[in-house]
Amino acid sequence: MPLGGKGPETIAVLSVELVLAAFFIAMRFYTRKVMKGGVGSDDYLLMVTWIFQALFVAFMIASSAYGFGQHRTDISSEDVRMATKIELVGQFAVSLAMGLSKTSVAMFLMRIVVAVWHKVVLWFWIVTMMAWSLLLAISVFAQCTPVEALWDARVKIKSCPINLTNIAFIMCSWSAAMDFFLAAFPWAVLWNLNMQKREKITICVSLSLGILAGICGVVRTSGLAVLSQTADYLYATADSVMWTSSELTITIICVSIPVLRPLWIGLFGGTVSSDRYYKQSDGSDGIVTIGRIRKTPKKLDTELGLDTIPRPDVKDTQITAIGATRHDLDTGSERSILRDSQTIQKVQEFTIAYENGKAPQT
Repeated sequence: MPLGGKGPETIAVLSVELVLAAFFIAMRFYTRKVMKGGVGSDDYLLMVTWIFQALFVAFMIASSAYGFGQHRTDISSEDVRMATKIELVGQFAVSLAMGLSKTSVAMFLMRIVVAVWHKVVLWFWIVTMMAWSLLLAISVFAQCTPVEALWDARVKIKSCPINLTNIAFIMCSWSAAMDFFLAAFPWAVLWNLNMQKREKITICVSLSLGILAGICGVVRTSGLAVLSQTADYLYATADSVMWTSSELTITIICVSIPVLRPLWIGLFGGTVSSDRYYKQSDGSDGIVTIGRIRKTPKKLDTELGLDTIPRPDVKDTQITAIGATRHDLDTGSERSILRDSQTIQKVQEFTIAYENGKAPQT
């Protein structure tokens, strides 16, 4: 049947946001992969998130073709059944996408924070958020038996042991709370770290935009109560679907912006350091990259070196150290980012001592 009601608006909003999310994820992957930053678990989580988002959009477009966004009285019973069934599949996909998107933000922060309690707090949010996401995704189809009764009014419902509205309310509230937490957390834990101020601001401000995602979550949550009180399900859920997509897209954009800083510097010039937020920090098979990169019109201002040194605390493992120093004209000192110490240090001298007293053969 022809599109009508809020169907065209839903398709337009979801499609634009899907393309926008794809653009930022692609630029993020390019920055990490091509610009030698290293692709990490948070990048792959975002890619999986986008796949579920794409499935969500595809299912909602298909549902709209059968009458999603229109009043029940304006479409046939058969179209109501098909539109509802397809929308439920879409809700399953976006439930997983929402949890994965928040997890990717937390994993991104894992690259930067150094205190154990910071990591514990982030893991708490990851575990609880994914638990609620999985529960909501499962409840979409497990809420009533037989499952066909969810979309086919001709099938008599035997029981509904799960209240989907309550679970959705808790999950959406928790998701919004996590948005606000992740927006404030970087300011609390990063501001006192020994990092360049501009880099702190880049990370903190971009993740603070997650407040917008939280606002979308609050609006979405506030409209859930009506879902259990109306038979006009296809029309009543249209706004919730659009707010869900907006929250998801904003989350993806917020966590991508800090990583794009090296790309921005490459295009417009400036200074970029090899901070942990765009370096590979996990799954590197015993290889750790450390160093500093500075792009400047004055080539003599930057010294780059590449050495391979054995790591004394790990057997048969080497560290590839991409070292770079910049001479300070005022103090005559050298600055470098030392990956293994998890901090940015300012040193006058750098000495490597070996237990056997011998330097490695090159």
